[in-house]
Amino acid sequence: MTPDDMMLVREYAASQSEITFAALVQRHIHHVHSAAIRQVGDAHLAEEITQAVFIVLAQKAAKLRPNTILSAWLYRATHFAAINALRAQRRRQIREQEAYMQSILNEPEENIWAQLAPLLDNGLNKLGATDRAVLVLKFFENKSAKEIAEALRMKEDAAQKRIGRALEKLRVIFAKHGVTGATAKIAETISANSVQAAPAALIKTTTAVALAKGAAVSASTLTLIKGALKIMAWTKAKTAVVVSVAVVLAATTSTIVIKAISRPQPKLEMRTFKVDARTFIANLQKAAGTSSAEPVSQMASDYFVSKGIDFRPPKSIAYNDAQSLLFVKATASDLNAIEKIVQQLAYAPPQVHSRAYFIKVPESNVESILKSGAVVDTKEKNIVEIMFPAQTSLLLRGLSLKSSGATTLSGPSVVTLSGRQTQMSSGDTTVDLVSTLLDDGYTLKTTVMVSAPESLLANVNIWDGQTIVLAPNNSNDGKSRLLVFVTSTLVDSAGNLIHSQNKLPFDPTTIPAQ
Repeated sequence: MTPDDMMLVREYAASQSEITFAALVQRHIHHVHSAAIRQVGDAHLAEEITQAVFIVLAQKAAKLRPNTILSAWLYRATHFAAINALRAQRRRQIREQEAYMQSILNEPEENIWAQLAPLLDNGLNKLGATDRAVLVLKFFENKSAKEIAEALRMKEDAAQKRIGRALEKLRVIFAKHGVTGATAKIAETISANSVQAAPAALIKTTTAVALAKGAAVSASTLTLIKGALKIMAWTKAKTAVVVSVAVVLAATTSTIVIKAISRPQPKLEMRTFKVDARTFIANLQKAAGTSSAEPVSQMASDYFVSKGIDFRPPKSIAYNDAQSLLFVKATASDLNAIEKIVQQLAYAPPQVHSRAYFIKVPESNVESILKSGAVVDTKEKNIVEIMFPAQTSLLLRGLSLKSSGATTLSGPSVVTLSGRQTQMSSGDTTVDLVSTLLDDGYTLKTTVMVSAPESLLANVNIWDGQTIVLAPNNSNDGKSRLLVFVTSTLVDSAGNLIHSQNKLPFDPTTIPAQ
């Protein structure tokens, strides 16, 4: 666990214990060495970088903050050391990597790691500190969402969402370099390939040279240490001024040249987007996986960034809650992309009108009722049937007659958004219902759960307007059974039917594929 890491660091800083430091090396050397190999592509140079990183740790142990995520700190230190190690060949390597990427883009999916490996570390180092930390903990240390939440002092569901958002940002970075794939596949590939075991001999030598604070290392390793320390110090102290770092390494010394870059500022425009606040914010929260406590402007900015839009200053975004206006200052191309995203977020999900009937039916009538529609599922405790609108209307009219012997206990109804859970009750019987509209625009994936005194369950697809009937397999008293009818119909915001009964896009006398 991460807290144990910092306990070991504090213990080493206080006692200079070789055993304590060796434990830290043993625990983290594999992901440090793996990251070094990915970034420099040379096994010998990667070993030097690994040693340099742990020497830096030994030197700075006493200065690390108690809440430091050590694996993330070591990963960042590895990146800084690799910057020095790459020297002037860095640009050439990048060109070679990009050319190599283009040559294998059309190869089978099993080669996805060959595509991701050259981009992984640059991608991770483009992320914010927290996003980078959660991915390092997840993939390099194989931590669970619960363990990550404990390390970063957040709730487990917040950590899970943070992992998803960070992975999406990483996927966007990969896509810019022509590497496409589902987020889940990318996560699986990184998890399986990113950390390989470091050579056993390297573990021993790294521990020894780190404990000596680099006194016995080669001149080239010493150069890496000095360069990495300087970049770390500069990174910590840098302001918002845009600077570039050119690392010039000679055989016996290293120099960091910091040059201010004078870049032409892009031409920015201000554009105002009028949105329906309720719909826009609800869709934004769902898309970004963000809590409602965050400001709308921050949620929107984070989501636009995840879609590949650069929002560094002087670009800006603001939201006027009173007028439901989104003000965005960015380049024309950014604004055009944002306009499309806003249009998608402004889409209001269709509403579903659901009505439930709780009817006690004489046992003698149950069999004929269950033959009226299409039985789609027979479970241990209940039968599930789908009925067409005409069948449902005719049957309910018949059951309402006194001669039928049936008793209608209740007929509650509710209107909710597609995909939202709702509940209807009658006495001690409760129905939980979720109806989600599928992509075709008329099929509803519907889950119905009935509890107390009957426990019934249906999970089926129905056409718009069809009815699900749930019946227990057996009667409790031998005289009657409680049947639950649930009808789901698509309606607009004014309560009107989405699909006219005269112009249906489906055959109302059939049922969807289950």
